[in-house]
Amino acid sequence: MNSIKLDLHVHTCYSGDSLIKPKDVVNYVKLKGLDGFAITDHQTLKGFKISNKIGRNKDIIVIPGMEINTHIGEIIILFIEDDIKFNDNNFNTIVEKVKDNNGLIVIPHPFDFLRDNRLKMNLLNDNIINKFIDGIEIINSRIIFKKCITKAKNFNKKYNLFETGGSDAHTLKEIGNGYTLIRDADKSFESIKNCLLEKKSRSMGMLSSPLVHVKTVFNKIKKGLYF
Repeated sequence: MNSIKLDLHVHTCYSGDSLIKPKDVVNYVKLKGLDGFAITDHQTLKGFKISNKIGRNKDIIVIPGMEINTHIGEIIILFIEDDIKFNDNNFNTIVEKVKDNNGLIVIPHPFDFLRDNRLKMNLLNDNIINKFIDGIEIINSRIIFKKCITKAKNFNKKYNLFETGGSDAHTLKEIGNGYTLIRDADKSFESIKNCLLEKKSRSMGMLSSPLVHVKTVFNKIKKGLYF
């Protein structure tokens, strides 16, 4: 069985800091030679629901996901197709609810000290990690300093989580810069999920130009999120 390539961290216009239209993600992913992607908009599945309808017609895998801000930083949840209502942003409350709904939990951009919204790794003990955390994003293409990637690799040597890679794209041309290579998976959610849990994934790709962060600031200004 062949490997598949998925960018597991993409934002659309339904995240406040991106202008990418969901339909454009599908077309660009196909152009880049990827098999699919995960929409990981902040706190919402709206972008996924639009992309998924288009992806089905073009044989592109669209995985449901969200990047959720907890009181100790962001997590990515995958494979939850229905909106979950969280009463608060408490980390324990959120991860327990995700697990109750059979979702997977991934730590995005760990150890990236330039991001205030990174998950505070020092607040995670062995029990929390072993019980709730499934995967860790080794390559996030928006990371600027490679030592953050090295720290993520060293962390994973201890905990043996599955690896993901993603572009963290907020602009169209970033898509596919980072991606996840999954062995032995077909295109069904069940197969992809099982192969991730069986540690058959590798984080792949390259870092984007630091200038992409300037574009994100411009996007926020354009959307009126600043001033």
